[in-house]
Amino acid sequence: MVLNASLAIANTCRESRSYETYVAPRSDFILQGDLALHPKLVLDGWAAGYRVTYDGRRQVTKVYLPGDLVGAWRSSQSSFHHSVMAVTRLSLKTLTIFPDPSILQRECALVERLLENSVFRLGCLNAYERIAHLFLELGDRLERRSLGLRNAYRMPLTQELLACLVGMSPVHINRTLQQLKADRAISLTNTRLEILQPDLLADMVSYDAL
Repeated sequence: MVLNASLAIANTCRESRSYETYVAPRSDFILQGDLALHPKLVLDGWAAGYRVTYDGRRQVTKVYLPGDLVGAWRSSQSSFHHSVMAVTRLSLKTLTIFPDPSILQRECALVERLLENSVFRLGCLNAYERIAHLFLELGDRLERRSLGLRNAYRMPLTQELLACLVGMSPVHINRTLQQLKADRAISLTNTRLEILQPDLLADMVSYDAL
């Protein structure tokens, strides 16, 4: 269903006067408060939505993967509530018309599920469980988009971004990653992540497939 939704959105790109843009890594292409005139489809690369407090603290609120829409979901949302930066080199299509409402409804359901997962991670899980839960979710999303395997994929998020995503310090992220490796729960070399026992880990951290 998720893959079919992405294909339908891609068809909308071809039917509308959409145009492709590229964003360099670690560059903002949307700022909090910008008008949400047209949604953007991520064609390639990863992006992160985030908010910053008045004193400079940052919380990453969403990770955008290929096939995700960035932008207006509902007519009542006239501006962006967070900034969005490219994590890797990013390829985007700006849509001049909205996809079919049924497609948007399915995509909105996925967004709401991801938000629920994020609240659950931050509210109920310890550091070890938060990272494991996040890695399982990312793998699930990528496999559903036919962009990788659930238990083996390229994971370009830096320790700094991971820290902002799961509410921990970069030092704590580093220690927790080392513990996950020592327990043979994951293998992480450069950006290549492998989840060695995904079903066992999912049971341990109460992860339910999307």
